[in-house]
Amino acid sequence: MPASAQTRSSTSKPDAMSDSRTSFGWLWLLVEPRSSKACFCQSWTASKTFGATKTAPIVSVQRGSPAMLEQVNVFYEGWGERWQWGTLVSTTALTGRPLIVFEYSNEARQRGLELSSYTLPLEGDRLRRDFPDHQLYLPGPVYDSLPDGWGMLLMDRLFRRRGRTTARIGPLERLAYIGSSAMGAMSFEPVAPEGQESDVHIPLEQLAADVKQVLHGNGGEFLQALLLVGGSPQGARPKALVYRDPETGGFTTAATPGFEAWLIKFPAKEEHAEVCAIEMVYAECLRMCGIETPDTQYFNLPDGLAAFASKRFDRREGLRIPMQSLAAFTGANYQSPGVLDYVNFLRATQMCTNDVREMARAFERAVFNVAFNNRDDHPKNFAYIMSQDGQWRLSPAYDVTFCEGPSGYHQMDVMGEALEISRAQMLRLAEEAEMSPDAATGVIDGMCDVASRFTAIAENLCPQVITLDTLRMIQSRIDQNVARLHHSQADGGHGRFS
Repeated sequence: MPASAQTRSSTSKPDAMSDSRTSFGWLWLLVEPRSSKACFCQSWTASKTFGATKTAPIVSVQRGSPAMLEQVNVFYEGWGERWQWGTLVSTTALTGRPLIVFEYSNEARQRGLELSSYTLPLEGDRLRRDFPDHQLYLPGPVYDSLPDGWGMLLMDRLFRRRGRTTARIGPLERLAYIGSSAMGAMSFEPVAPEGQESDVHIPLEQLAADVKQVLHGNGGEFLQALLLVGGSPQGARPKALVYRDPETGGFTTAATPGFEAWLIKFPAKEEHAEVCAIEMVYAECLRMCGIETPDTQYFNLPDGLAAFASKRFDRREGLRIPMQSLAAFTGANYQSPGVLDYVNFLRATQMCTNDVREMARAFERAVFNVAFNNRDDHPKNFAYIMSQDGQWRLSPAYDVTFCEGPSGYHQMDVMGEALEISRAQMLRLAEEAEMSPDAATGVIDGMCDVASRFTAIAENLCPQVITLDTLRMIQSRIDQNVARLHHSQADGGHGRFS
C-alpha cells in the first residue's frame, strides 16, 4: 500500500413486492393514482441478502421530470433478520400539500420491536403524520438514515447534473438513493442505482483526490461513484464506506464478503490535513480514559492528503446492528445549539437503555468532552445500539475531536453552563447520573490526567504530523478546562485532591 497507515485497536420475495393493501389497511387509500408521465419506472434485479435470494425494485430517474416518489417501504434488517417495518407515503389527499404519513406493518406490531419508544411508540394512531420539519417530516429513526453535510452535498450535486431541481426532491426520493446502505439496520425500497452497494474498487489515494475535486466544485464525473461509497454517512466532513481485509489490512471501496466494514474520513474544504491525525489522537485518548471506541487507523497519503478511518460498530461479521442517535430518540433538532443539555442526555440514556450503568457511561462522555474541548457535542454525535436480544446501550464513541464549538460554547450545557464548566457543575451532573461523589471524582481526575498529557500522546502517536502551533493551541484550551475541573473550592470537599 503506497500510503503509510497507523492503526489502533480496542476491544422468497420481500414484503415490498406484496400487495400493500393487505399489510397496510388504510395507507394505500392515501396514494393518488400515478401519472402516466411519472418519473419512476421499475426494473427488477436479483441480489443476495443473508443467504436468500431477494428481488428488489430499482428506481430509474428520468431527467427533468417533476414527479416525486409517492411510497417507500421500510425494512428492518437487524441481526440477520429482514422484514417490513413500515410504509411511508407522500400524499396530498389530506391537506392539498405534500404530507408524509407513516404506518407500522402488522409484523412490526406482532413482533413488538420498538426502535424509538419515546417518539414513535408502537401503540397509538395507526397512521402517523406531522413529523418535525427539521426531520424533513420523517419519523426520527427513518430520518436518522439520511446523510447530512457531505452526503447531502453529493446527492444534491448529482440531482442538479441530471437536470433536477433540488427543491423538488422529496425525502422519499432521497431514501431511495440510500437504499440498503444506511447506517444502522434500515433499508428502503424502491432503490435507486446509487443505493446499491459499491462493487468498484477505488484506491484510497484516488478517493482522497476525487473528494478534493468535488469539495472545490469540480469532479462532476466522480459524483456517482462517490455517492455509491459515501452518500449515506452523516457529518460535515467527506466520508466513504470502505471494507478492510482482516488478513492483509488492505482497504477497498468494493463491498466484499468476509471483509470488515469501516468508515473513512477526509479533511473538509478549508481544513489542514492534520485534522485526521488529531482525531486519531482523540481516539487514543478515549481508550486511555476507558471509553469504548472503535478500532481506528490514520493514513498519511501522497500530495499532502490524509485520512482517518474507524471500524463501523453498526456492522458485525456481515450483520447489521440497529442504532439510533440521541437526536432521533428524543426528536431534538441537532442543528439548534442548546436544544438538549447533558441532563437530558443522561435521562434519555436511562429511558432508552433502562440501565443505570449506561448513565454512568454517559457521564464519562460528558467529562471527556469538557476536559478535551470537544464542543461539537450535539445530539447526533451520541447514539445507542441494540443487542440481538433487544437491549439498548450506548454506542462506542464517534466523531470525537477538538472543536471550539459555536462561538466557543458546547452544544449541550452542563447544569446551565456551556462555556466555562466547573468541577462543581460536573459533580452535580454526576448526581443526576446516580453516581457517588467518589466515583465521579475518580472519573474527572482520571480524565484530566490524560488530558494534561495530550501533547505528549500526540507526539508519540503521530510524530511531526500535527503542527507545533496546533498542539500548543489544543493543549492550552485543554489546560484551561482541566484547571476548572480541578478547582475544588465549590465542590464541597469531595475531590480526592481537595
